[in-house]
Amino acid sequence: MSNSGWRAIATSAVFTCALFAEQPTKTPRVTFSKDVAPVLQRHCQTCHRPGEAAPFSLLTYQQARPWAKAIKEAVLLKKMPPWFADPHYGRFSNDRSLTLSDVNTLVAWADGGAPEGDARDLPSKLDYVVGWSIPKPDVVFEFPRAFQIPATGTIEYQKVIVPSGFTEDKWVQFAEARPDDRAHVHHMILYVREPGSHWLRGEPAGVFFVAPKVTADSTDTSALPSDFLVGYAPGQPPEILQPGQGKLVKAGSDFVMEIHYTTNGTASTDRSKFGLVFAKERPKERVLTLSATNGKFKIPPGDPNYRVDAAFEVGAAVKLASLHPHMHGRGKDFEYRIVYPAGGTQTILRVPRYNWHWQLWYNLAEPLVLPKGARIECTAHFDNSPNNPDNLDSSKEVTWGDQSWDEMMVGFFNLEFPADTPVEEILQRTVAKKKLLAIGEEKGYRHEAVSHALATIERLGRESGLWDTTIRTDTEALTKKKLEYNAPNLNNFDAVLFYTGGTLEMDDQQKADFLSFIHDDGKGFIGVHSATITFTNWPEYGEMIGGYYDEHPWGTFNAPIAVEDPAFPGMSQWPGAFVLRDEIYQLRNYSRDKLRVLLRLDADKLDLANKNVHRTDRDFAVAWAKMYGKGRVFYSTLGHPVENWDRNDLQKMYVEAIKWAMKLQDADVTPRPLGGQP
Repeated sequence: MSNSGWRAIATSAVFTCALFAEQPTKTPRVTFSKDVAPVLQRHCQTCHRPGEAAPFSLLTYQQARPWAKAIKEAVLLKKMPPWFADPHYGRFSNDRSLTLSDVNTLVAWADGGAPEGDARDLPSKLDYVVGWSIPKPDVVFEFPRAFQIPATGTIEYQKVIVPSGFTEDKWVQFAEARPDDRAHVHHMILYVREPGSHWLRGEPAGVFFVAPKVTADSTDTSALPSDFLVGYAPGQPPEILQPGQGKLVKAGSDFVMEIHYTTNGTASTDRSKFGLVFAKERPKERVLTLSATNGKFKIPPGDPNYRVDAAFEVGAAVKLASLHPHMHGRGKDFEYRIVYPAGGTQTILRVPRYNWHWQLWYNLAEPLVLPKGARIECTAHFDNSPNNPDNLDSSKEVTWGDQSWDEMMVGFFNLEFPADTPVEEILQRTVAKKKLLAIGEEKGYRHEAVSHALATIERLGRESGLWDTTIRTDTEALTKKKLEYNAPNLNNFDAVLFYTGGTLEMDDQQKADFLSFIHDDGKGFIGVHSATITFTNWPEYGEMIGGYYDEHPWGTFNAPIAVEDPAFPGMSQWPGAFVLRDEIYQLRNYSRDKLRVLLRLDADKLDLANKNVHRTDRDFAVAWAKMYGKGRVFYSTLGHPVENWDRNDLQKMYVEAIKWAMKLQDADVTPRPLGGQP
């Protein structure tokens, strides 16, 4: 619209107003004392005061006046106060967002020259405890000495174990982490290590140390201690519980203090501390901080919208009180949902524009009652593209890690429940489900049992609660590259199961990804029956699985089977020697030097004069386990007849084998010669 058009509208508006008012209404002057100070008290002074995270104070007119224009810009752009929850989902008692009236007040004050007004209109000052945002602590735990922070370089997470000295159980109602040098402290956490815990056992007390790295054999690199008492990161408030609530620290517990420093070009020292205020009496409700965590993602280079999911299932009825999404610089958005056991899903928090510079808690206006079996599901997206200004290197694959250039995906939350409820009841069903990719594609001969076998595997995982199964009759998912429509690929699974046959359609990159999935990533592989008649012209596959099909000399027959290793999971339910009607393969390119045989045919009871018997060493393996690089491989020739998949003993064998391959349990798979078993 032209300037003359805007002038015409303005003239018309003035003329119209004159028709309806003898005198123009004068807008009351907005002043700091009467109008602005109350807004700052409600929304800003928690951080904008001496010793807190904000770079300047807003307690007085003299402190606020120079920032009037900056305040106006920040509130119009919704940069301040920091609050990122989508207003369409959930209601929160600590909602920091300004009302339209508050925004108009601050804008009008800045536009009006930022007048002070009458000091007699000021609200009563809030009584802040110097140095603490909580009441004066009953006890303070400080790091044992000042930590020397260099000007440059990477500093590993530092931990210190401090005995609590508590001779009786203590219930904490208020807790706060106080960084000494906020410019260098990325975050700090106080964990509780209960008596008898093996976590960090053997590490010295009272000194800084770097925790041992999680081994490649670990089931989940993101494993976090469950007794999270209080933490600090920019925007993270202290732990303030209601009367009648508390966090339990058992007598004889140790505290594990963790702190992460970052360098900024200037050397410094830091001696941070934690303060605790105890409940005056034993509370009726216990509060526990837990999380839905996924530490097994691999964000592809350049991916602008990579999805990661995590879930936590409650083992008893509880109340959900607060939420705290945590990611690093590639974090894009985060969502919490509740999936109820009777059906139905409820979105309770959506953060559409995650800002990792502000680690906020979102306290529900009213705690949400969750029945036993409810799942807290979290979904996050990451932006690893060059368009993300917080992305240090979009050309690299990103995985879980401590440093800010790594990533994390943690959905923290606080649960409330009766103080006498054992924590084990809450945690009893919280083991994260594994993901199994089951492939049932065959080229050439078609095995009638494949569909029933894979359906049985899916049912066993679902009923046990240990894994979810994705069944495919093609090889598209056998890749690490991103697929259309965010379809799952190898990065989404913990193990792959083959009931396959022939030469499947996989290009060279898929083959490399598949072997790397097992060998380098430490994932699992389970081969069923005809998996050894798959890719017979791909030597690396044969090396991985342990051997190839070389006839089934006796067809489907009453096979005399001996158990070689009853200690391996799923073998003890078989008698030491038993007969099972099945089709047993003879294997070639198979060596006991590279694997541990679990079941074998009893050669003394075989027709070795059969013209199709090629082995002369009387060694006919029926099941084995082996390592392939960092990964675990199980194979059994059992499972040809459809009806065998209804047998409890066969089902148990494969269930335990899948659990072993997914690192849910361990076993000795050191190779042994024929006759070398005890």
